[in-house]
Amino acid sequence: MIRFADRGRSVSVVLENAAGGGRYDGWHEAEIVIETGFVGARLPVHFTDADLADLTTFLAARAVAEEDGAPPDGSVTDWPAAGRSAYLRLRVADPFAVEIRDPVQSGVTVSVPLQLRDDWATRAASRLDRLRTALADSR
Repeated sequence: MIRFADRGRSVSVVLENAAGGGRYDGWHEAEIVIETGFVGARLPVHFTDADLADLTTFLAARAVAEEDGAPPDGSVTDWPAAGRSAYLRLRVADPFAVEIRDPVQSGVTVSVPLQLRDDWATRAASRLDRLRTALADSR
């Protein structure tokens, strides 16, 4: 679904059911998958169609900033919104960092700094748009 990665580390969100869906209409069940030389972990995450729209907005804004040549601005966004389940805190810095926060179950936070390739936000936004279209078509 979405993957932030460099040569040695990655954080991915993988849908449990490729057709989407969950216990409730408009809800999705997935796993956050962390892979580094230091830690490998999986944990459940739940999100809505609105959360996907929020992530699309974040990625589109990053893509525009990349195209304009704007340096990382230190901004932070939580996805999905903090509080319901585990979530990602995306920090636009140099290097880009993904914090995986699990305040509900384990209380653990893992930070993964990443050297993302140029044009990463444009490619990620495109993949997410295709996923959102496929999820809408499967209903």
